[in-house]
Amino acid sequence: MADTDPHPIRTPRPEGLARLGHYLAGVVGRFLLPRRFESHWQAWRYSVTALDAVEERILITDFAGGLQYINSSAAAMFGLGHRDLSRYSLQGLLPALAPEAFDVRNAEAEIALDPVSLLQDGERHLYAVTRRALRLRNEIRPSGFVWVMRDITREHLAQTALEERERFWSEVLRAVPDTLYVQDIQSGSLVFSNSNLASRLGYSEEERGEDANAFWPRISHPDDQEYIWRLLSLRKSMREGVGQESLLRWRHRDGSWRWFSIREQVLSRDDSGQVWRLIGVARDVTANIEHSHSLRDSERRYRMLAGSLQDVIFTTDSSVHIDYISPSVQTVFGYSPEWTMRHGLDRVVTKPRQAARFYELMRRVRKASFNLAALTELEQSLHGETLYFDCVAANGRPVAIELRITLIWNENNRFGGALCVGRDISKQRQAEKELRRAATVFEHSTAAIVVTDPDGNIVQVNDAFERITGYASAEIVGKLPATLSADRQQANQMTFVRDQILEIGKWEGELWLKRKGGEAFPCWIGITAVRDADGDLVSYVCFFSDMSERKASEKRIHRLAYYDSLTQLPNRTLFQDRLHSSLQLAARRGSWVALMFLDLDRFKPINDSLGHAAGDRMLKDVAMRLASCVDEDDTVARMGGDEFTFLLHPSADRDEALTRAIHVADRILASLTEPFVLSEREFFVTASIGIALSPQDGNDISQLMKNADTAMYHAKERGKNNFQFYQAEMNARALERLELESDLRHALEQQQFVLYYQPQFLSDGKTLTGVEALLRWQHPDRGLVPPGDFIPALEELGLVVEVGDWVLGEACRQMNCWRAQGLAVPKVSVNLSARQFASGRLGQRIAVILDASGIPPSCLELELTESILMQDVGEAMRILESLKRLGPSIAIDDFGTGYSSLNYLKQFPIDVLKIDRSFVDGLPAGEQDAQIARAIIAMAHSLKLSVIAEGVETRAQLDFLREHGCDEVQGFYLGRPMPAERLLEMHGSA
Repeated sequence: MADTDPHPIRTPRPEGLARLGHYLAGVVGRFLLPRRFESHWQAWRYSVTALDAVEERILITDFAGGLQYINSSAAAMFGLGHRDLSRYSLQGLLPALAPEAFDVRNAEAEIALDPVSLLQDGERHLYAVTRRALRLRNEIRPSGFVWVMRDITREHLAQTALEERERFWSEVLRAVPDTLYVQDIQSGSLVFSNSNLASRLGYSEEERGEDANAFWPRISHPDDQEYIWRLLSLRKSMREGVGQESLLRWRHRDGSWRWFSIREQVLSRDDSGQVWRLIGVARDVTANIEHSHSLRDSERRYRMLAGSLQDVIFTTDSSVHIDYISPSVQTVFGYSPEWTMRHGLDRVVTKPRQAARFYELMRRVRKASFNLAALTELEQSLHGETLYFDCVAANGRPVAIELRITLIWNENNRFGGALCVGRDISKQRQAEKELRRAATVFEHSTAAIVVTDPDGNIVQVNDAFERITGYASAEIVGKLPATLSADRQQANQMTFVRDQILEIGKWEGELWLKRKGGEAFPCWIGITAVRDADGDLVSYVCFFSDMSERKASEKRIHRLAYYDSLTQLPNRTLFQDRLHSSLQLAARRGSWVALMFLDLDRFKPINDSLGHAAGDRMLKDVAMRLASCVDEDDTVARMGGDEFTFLLHPSADRDEALTRAIHVADRILASLTEPFVLSEREFFVTASIGIALSPQDGNDISQLMKNADTAMYHAKERGKNNFQFYQAEMNARALERLELESDLRHALEQQQFVLYYQPQFLSDGKTLTGVEALLRWQHPDRGLVPPGDFIPALEELGLVVEVGDWVLGEACRQMNCWRAQGLAVPKVSVNLSARQFASGRLGQRIAVILDASGIPPSCLELELTESILMQDVGEAMRILESLKRLGPSIAIDDFGTGYSSLNYLKQFPIDVLKIDRSFVDGLPAGEQDAQIARAIIAMAHSLKLSVIAEGVETRAQLDFLREHGCDEVQGFYLGRPMPAERLLEMHGSA
């Protein structure tokens, strides 16, 4: 509907008013006024000038509304001259004024009337009207009214916009399903909340109480009580910008438990920096907790929302003037929202035509804002329209923006403005550029690149791949990368690689591949999992480069840095590195390390007389002999000149370390007794050796090497050609060990070894099923020596095979004797050592022993440990099958303490499992020992194997084993190891 007014305002003619003012001034000037009127006239002129200068419209009327005076602003507004005043009234100019405005009964009062609306130059303006009483000088009563009109159009528009914005955000807060609140920490009062959380849980204000901090723990879940008090106490120590999140359970008044996610941040602090107020959000997440599928959907929406918060968002009012810009503009452009609102797009967009297109679109929106049909049609077109801007940030960084525009409708379905969302697509554009660059790199890279599908099938390779591997693209596409693998032993490593890629999405490392011709080569490989925007796996990208030449160079450099160029032995640097590592390992495991210093006794005269070339040849020969005196995991190094060092691998205890050091020293001294041929002449050298043990003689490199060096000089003082330990008591022990070994060498030929026999029974503890042969040493001076004191020495001296064969022969011979004496022993069990098992021709030797003894092969049982069988599974399988063909039964001794594979266990041709005494000791009270014992018995029976338990020392142990199906038992409770004669006395009549 068009605007109408019964008294339209005429176009003002300010030039007429100016001429009137000059005319009046001239006329008055012609009259000769009395002097007493000059001051009054001057004041009147000042008043008129002042009234004409103000912006407000000033009108003076009598009580009836007749115009008596208007200032220049009012005259210009209504288009009136002073001559026309008598013909107009205020009611005619402002018909919208209320009738009570002219009520003379309250003429003394100052009245602010309702604003009036006037049409001026085609636009509607709003004026505030104020009425005051007109009182001239010396008048007791007012003679009229003074009316003041002030244009409040802009104020009204601003107030309307403010109210619209407040209503908009109020609606947003009311629409938020979460409870938003502001808490005063110091007083504990609730400053603001968009909804009452207690009432949402069904509680009244009386039930809630005044103290919220006491109410929430009261209705919280018992498991959350301590957690809530901790959260409340942490409120006062919250850091700026760092909030706290929690997940709590509160009881609804109906008794059900509701899950709430609480997020709180500091809103303000007091003058001392203490937390004053915090803002929090409480969200009911019960449905999400109870429905995992809904939780995943909500989480995905939340991520999408969180990602969109990085977009620049700005809105306009219904007049299409920007009234809000999100803070994210600071992140994207580096400009504050205030700066951006003040300067608009022109200072940010680098291409004017792009900004012009946006302004043109806003003009179309403004033009259509008064036409609902046009606005609806425009909104439909905006859905598919996107604007693109090339912008520049405050720091000069180029930013590409994608802008989408949506129209906003208020609650009355009227146009409320436009919502503009600008997204930074710089990364997307950069990604497109990088994609083009990647394609170039793919084709021209010197490293091989392989692309596979999610199942691992190769879909693309570059030219470098074909050059490095020799495979053409057509030959390899569609196959798995395992085609290139050079080593099946890399299977475990590949499992680790796969796990790393699944966990973190990439892996880099070194692997061996093979070329088309079968040649293996080392390469550095990087594998990356490529995922799409939804996180779904798209492909794998693998790059690798040939490291063959680099490896060869590194190997040459490493040898120059860590090996002696003359002898090719490790040098001082490498030796100290290995010693350091060995000491660290020994400290963690509680093991012992032996360090040996060697100095040639007669090298200098040879070197001086024959020259350095001959001396170098001798040092090479010495190095070869020294290296042959130690095991592969020991280290021999040349420290310089004629000094050498030895690092023996860690031993479990001091005696073992001591024994190894003695034997190595003996071998070294023995190896140097052979002459060295130089210049067709024979020369002899000897060595002085010092030995130090860690931790006894030192825990660090310098101390241990110093003590070994001291011991070496002590050996020189003792006449050279000998070895000495750093501590005197160890020398005494070494001599004792040498004597023990010397006696052992003669024990077999002097028939000092004897066999003791421990009986074995059925699980009833009465029926004899066999005996176990146990080696003893009857020393003429020491008496009966325990096996633990001399069997390790037999191993070191290499006598264990010879002695082991004697044990086999003696046990079989004794079986024959018992049979002749009327004692029927069903079988005899004999332990085989690792060296004996691997010595070769074991089956032939046992066959000879059985044939010589005349006992049935089934009466012989051979016991082996798990570790013996697992050293070389293939060879062990071959030996066991040859032994089974002879007829003896095979038993696994100390079962459960080793590391045998159940897969191999079912393949080995064995008959008996022997439960180790360590598991029997805890029976029947030890739950773990009981479970292990039951498991071994059940497993053995399922494999058709017999079970014998050793170490039975109580009736309770025997009863437990019998109740759970153990076939045979042995131990001190049933019978200790005894001589053959004693066994005959005890069981001969049975």
